Amino acid sequence: MVLVSKGIEFTFPLGYAYLAGYLKQRGEDVRVVFKRQDAVGLVNEIMSLNPVLVGFGSLYPELKETGDLITMLNQAGRKFPIVIGGQMVTPTPEFAVKVSGADYGIIGEGEITLHSLVTAIREGRDISSIRGLVIRRGDEVINTGHGECIENLDNLPPVPYEMFPTEKWLPIGLWYAKNCPQPHWKIEDRVINVHGGRGCPFKCNFCYHHSKPRYRSIEVMMNEAQAALKRFNGNMLYFSDDLVLASPKRARELVDHIRKLDRPVNYSITARFDILARIDDALLGEMKETGLRIVGLGIESGSDRMLEIIGKNCTAATIRSELSRLKRFDIMPTVTIMLGQYTETVEDVEMSIDLMRDTVRENPLINYVFTVTTPFPGSKLYDLIMQQGVLRDDQHFYDIYFSAGGGDFKQIVNLSAISGEKLGKLYQKINRVYQEEKTRSVRAGSAV
Repeated sequence: MVLVSKGIEFTFPLGYAYLAGYLKQRGEDVRVVFKRQDAVGLVNEIMSLNPVLVGFGSLYPELKETGDLITMLNQAGRKFPIVIGGQMVTPTPEFAVKVSGADYGIIGEGEITLHSLVTAIREGRDISSIRGLVIRRGDEVINTGHGECIENLDNLPPVPYEMFPTEKWLPIGLWYAKNCPQPHWKIEDRVINVHGGRGCPFKCNFCYHHSKPRYRSIEVMMNEAQAALKRFNGNMLYFSDDLVLASPKRARELVDHIRKLDRPVNYSITARFDILARIDDALLGEMKETGLRIVGLGIESGSDRMLEIIGKNCTAATIRSELSRLKRFDIMPTVTIMLGQYTETVEDVEMSIDLMRDTVRENPLINYVFTVTTPFPGSKLYDLIMQQGVLRDDQHFYDIYFSAGGGDFKQIVNLSAISGEKLGKLYQKINRVYQEEKTRSVRAGSAV
């Protein structure tokens, strides 16, 4: 079995690691190969392995690239089947296998279904009885429904680190120093990724909702983290879940177990403003004391009206207050704002610009990223545009998405109450103001 992963840049590919670990734990011969610019070389490598099955899987933006690689494998004379999975499949499974040319698609989480598939292929058994698959036979596609998932995530397999080149994923600080210098990361950071849960209990309208929320016990995940820290001489933990701080109670448990590690560490987490607001100063202070350096947060808008539409369960005042509190505790935020949300007006966008400007002036170390709203399959917004007839079908979205012009501003569908031309100018404005404020803060610091 061959799994084809994205090339490793600034994070460890835990999704592929758990797939490979699950197969390996059950005695399967599995290999992970990594995408690279040399697509012909990648195809030749896969063909030379003559695998029982090849698996591709990731987010929607990789769907066309996956289809192109499958076409190249076909042209090279492949005789093995191909399965695809992940967010590029689950929301629109029949379409995904047809447009990519894959033989099979996995619906939902992949470990159990993938193992059932590869063993059935190797043993020549009936595949149509396996739950969690779409099976393409020419123009016909059979959907066997959702498959099983690992209900108790404490039963996830050990991470097979030996299958992933350590020099690629461990020195993340060095990667940032070379490619994206920022105070959030230090050149000496040796980063261990920690997986604590799957799914999210919240329903933001732009998010891909893929599974019910489940969490590993803090004790199990931290025991795994301790072993990896020791094995690789790590000094930082990166908690990479959709939502790490799901509650103040879980934050409390996390702090208690970080104190038990055999070395001091820094760590990075994700959170929501409505949950962060429920963590009192005493606990936030303990988090800082135990090494919390970075918090990833989605602001998304400075307009209360838009925050309600999106589903953020907080107000702009709460966002401002919590960013001020993180500044007070010397914890660095990485945050996002999106433009072009459903019914968004110029006034709403100006509120986002004002919030960004004010918070950067207060704390120049806030790292902002700006995006244009894209209603990806699996989100409420995608369902909305299909229900309203804004787009005809999955193919229509695919065609627009993969034919849109390059650059960061890539508007697939205008969901807002702003013209496309005006929205593009507002996107330029928020980026320009951000850079101006960053430059101003650097000059002010130099003057001091």
